[in-house]
Amino acid sequence: MILTTRARAYVNFGRWISDCPRQCGNAIALEAGQTSFFCPPPGGCGHIADVEWPSDPQGIWEALAPRPPKHRNWFPAEHSLAVKAGCPSGQTVADLIEESKANGVA
Repeated sequence: MILTTRARAYVNFGRWISDCPRQCGNAIALEAGQTSFFCPPPGGCGHIADVEWPSDPQGIWEALAPRPPKHRNWFPAEHSLAVKAGCPSGQTVADLIEESKANGVA
């Protein structure tokens, strides 16, 4: 697991999202390219952080697009949720396309 003070963008059920880097348990939806993360009270801790995006977010989004929303998921390398759930992480666009083909989606 990689610990960071930056909010790490990932795709969950077809939406870009990030968990609070302070690990308060809050997560927020992100707009593509959003550069800052704010963990809003009262449910969140008020933390502000930079957002860390993958190198090709548009390619990831396009590779996931043919899948049903509940299967549109992507995690950066060693993301804590992926590690806990045993899900793939750090997949490339090519990896996602191959995964979709293997599952009869693309």
